Amino acid sequence: MIGEVGLAHNGILFFDELPHFSKNILEALREPMQDNRIRISRVNSKVEYPSDFLFIGAMNPCPCGNLLNEHLECRCNELEIQRYKNRLSDPFLDRIDMNVVMQNVKADDKASFTSKELHRKVVESHIFAKKRGQDSFNAKLSDSDIEKFCILDDEAQSALDMAIARFTLSFRSIKKIQKVGRTIADLDSSEVIKKNHLLEALSYRRRS
Repeated sequence: MIGEVGLAHNGILFFDELPHFSKNILEALREPMQDNRIRISRVNSKVEYPSDFLFIGAMNPCPCGNLLNEHLECRCNELEIQRYKNRLSDPFLDRIDMNVVMQNVKADDKASFTSKELHRKVVESHIFAKKRGQDSFNAKLSDSDIEKFCILDDEAQSALDMAIARFTLSFRSIKKIQKVGRTIADLDSSEVIKKNHLLEALSYRRRS
């Protein structure tokens, strides 16, 4: 598994059916996801490899996969669903920036943006970030860079303070929310993170 993580350097590491991976594998991902490094220790030596990757995981809402389906009945009981979710530890999930629940596609659904429009928007947001002096992507900002570039207006700061008190957010979670909020603000060409940007970033945090 460590070899696959090393090969994902400067690329994407995608885990489908995330809860079905063994606990040892998932927990071993915590360090490279946090530090962008793989450290291998042996009796007489230690080796370190760079491992800067984008991690993407996909999973069903329940073992049978029908929990959120409007047309199919879920065959799982509450205990089975909870056991399925509990395969992913809180420390592992805390290292994931965004959690998005996908909905069923309907015949009359229309996309808000075309792929071309989304591509243009992403490029514009990167240019916007570069102009303020950033050398790295928002997701890779250090704590000092977060303080410098992830500036919240008064309403956004109040909303974050309320979220910290209500959800007992960890230091890592707070920093991730700020970085996601910075990206949302960039897509909106906003110099500061506003309340609506912060609330959207909060909506991407893990749900129980």
